[in-house]
Amino acid sequence: EKGAQPTGTVQDILKKAEVFKELCPNQAKFN
Repeated sequence: EKGAQPTGTVQDILKKAEVFKELCPNQAKFN
């Protein structure tokens, strides 16, 4: 599933990850 993803999808995932870190800082453990 993480093989060939378009740049738009990757940026969208990063955006969602940032939002997730802001909403759930105690759940964000990908740093």
